[in-house]
Amino acid sequence: MADDFPIIEKTFAFRCTQCADCCTGDQTVFLNLFDLYKMAQYLQLNHTALLFSKKIVALKKDTQNDVYRPVIRFKSRPFKFCPFLINEWGENGKITGWCRLHPRHKPLVCSLAPVGVRFDAAEDSLQFLLVPPTDRCPGLKEAPVQILEEYLAPYQQEIAFQNLFFKVLECVKSNGWSAAQFQHNLYAFSLQKPFAETLEDILRVHCGTDRIS
Repeated sequence: MADDFPIIEKTFAFRCTQCADCCTGDQTVFLNLFDLYKMAQYLQLNHTALLFSKKIVALKKDTQNDVYRPVIRFKSRPFKFCPFLINEWGENGKITGWCRLHPRHKPLVCSLAPVGVRFDAAEDSLQFLLVPPTDRCPGLKEAPVQILEEYLAPYQQEIAFQNLFFKVLECVKSNGWSAAQFQHNLYAFSLQKPFAETLEDILRVHCGTDRIS
């Protein structure tokens, strides 16, 4: 994540207007392991590998960290948009954007927007940044003040899962895996177990520990 985004200390101003600008165009929605689990669960799939074979998710090179990470594959017709976006015409003549994954199965990056998370693996620390969802995001204009601690409260478990995902990426990034190897070795897993148990297995295999706390 770019270093020029301001750090949020305690408060920030934002209110989602459901304009759906952040769900269209050339957006990149990076997913973590729990996002894959939730998405497969929503689609009633028994394995996350099906997200790739059904072309719902793809891999994109994270050049900053030299790893491949899963992203949502946007539709390209009639324009670029998230496949989980639903647009409705309001009585005021404006389009309202709804997310089919909201709230329980939504990717963490979308749920937290405009709050971005920067994880320092070496220091095992987090910073929260104000990252505009788009250059013209109306939710940042004349918006009510949000208290960061309260805003993050519903997502503490998911943030903890994401931190461990980033630790796993640190463990495997020196393996020199191809995109196909990342998909097979890390991002393809069954939904038969609760996610916490699956994450323990992944940590044990790739990092030599099963600690999730």
